[in-house]
Amino acid sequence: MDTTKRRRRRAIIIAAVVALVAAVILAVIVFGQNDAGPDGPQQPGASSDPSGRPSPSPSALDGVDLNLLEQQRIGELLDYSEWLDDNGATAFVGEMGWPKNEVDADAWNALAEKWYTVAEDKGLWSTTWAAGSSWSDDYPLTVYGGERLSGLDAAGPQASVVEEFAASTDVRVGVNLSGLDFGTGDGYSNVAPGVLGQTYFDEPAASYSFLADRGVDLVRLPVMWERLQAEPYGDLRPEDVALVRDALDAAEANGVDVVLDLHNYGKYATESGELQVGTDALPASALSDVWLKLAAEFGDHPALLAYGLMNEPFGFEGDQQAAAGLWEDVSQEVLTAIRESGDETLVMVGGYDYSSLARWSTNHPDGWIDDPADNFRYEAHHYWDGNESGVYADSYEAELSAFGGE
Repeated sequence: MDTTKRRRRRAIIIAAVVALVAAVILAVIVFGQNDAGPDGPQQPGASSDPSGRPSPSPSALDGVDLNLLEQQRIGELLDYSEWLDDNGATAFVGEMGWPKNEVDADAWNALAEKWYTVAEDKGLWSTTWAAGSSWSDDYPLTVYGGERLSGLDAAGPQASVVEEFAASTDVRVGVNLSGLDFGTGDGYSNVAPGVLGQTYFDEPAASYSFLADRGVDLVRLPVMWERLQAEPYGDLRPEDVALVRDALDAAEANGVDVVLDLHNYGKYATESGELQVGTDALPASALSDVWLKLAAEFGDHPALLAYGLMNEPFGFEGDQQAAAGLWEDVSQEVLTAIRESGDETLVMVGGYDYSSLARWSTNHPDGWIDDPADNFRYEAHHYWDGNESGVYADSYEAELSAFGGE
């Protein structure tokens, strides 16, 4: 795409987003007498999702055509950005992604371009889900795929958008590189962690070269706690530590930075069942322990950009607010332990409830991390299908019609 046209388009979108925010403020003032639900006053002319959340009015976007699905997802991103501003924080959207199918790839790409434009304007880093040479050909969210032994060699239609914004000098844009997190279904546990090359897979060094050649220099690398540490508080497994080191070495050789993501959903799988972090069976100190040991191994590696404290914690006991509060306490305790060790590495702190960006301010009314190093980012995840799962079982048109669009 011509650089001048791209810059003009971004400028139009950014100006429209600014207009949107101003219009929302004006609507609140003018129509403040309207009945307000838990999410505030309903804007006249605005559409709502099934939960009743008001979406920005399309008339507020002068010069940009936003359909109702785009309004909803961009509105959620703006809400999250406002939460960050209110709490003096910055963020990393560790997962977001959209389908590659040929039927509606252009429509999803159009939403992605607008999403990235707003994220860039707000200073939000992001890594798209997902790349990996071990994904099956029919997995809908594969941005980059390839042959398992030879590495990445193919790009999906999403790649053009990722690469366009990865070229920006303002924010960090990259991809998740999956494989070491595979094979965690039935029967998986700390004593049955799978077999490398059969149930989970390391990425060939050539994949990092492939990404770098396409201008992608940021990778979120999902790894599993049970594979790295056979029991809580135990020694790290040398063979799986070696796999992470090989990945970091390959990244360094190609100028790629890595966010090391502990991809465990706030749990640790044992033969007798999952342990939940923050309980007597798996105290926060157990999570601190594994991170202190990982930091000792990799903290000074040139390719290691950040620690991803925990992927998508969810399903804690208690009501939603109590569960979210427990995760807040756990994550603060772990970050404090890292800092008390003298380590000032950037830390990505996910939110409770799958790190949902759309539900972030409901789960976490206020910021909670106190970091003496002032070097952390909250980590949210944002998928655009109806249940925000990233499965994308329905077409773009079906998703749009769910918001009353056509």
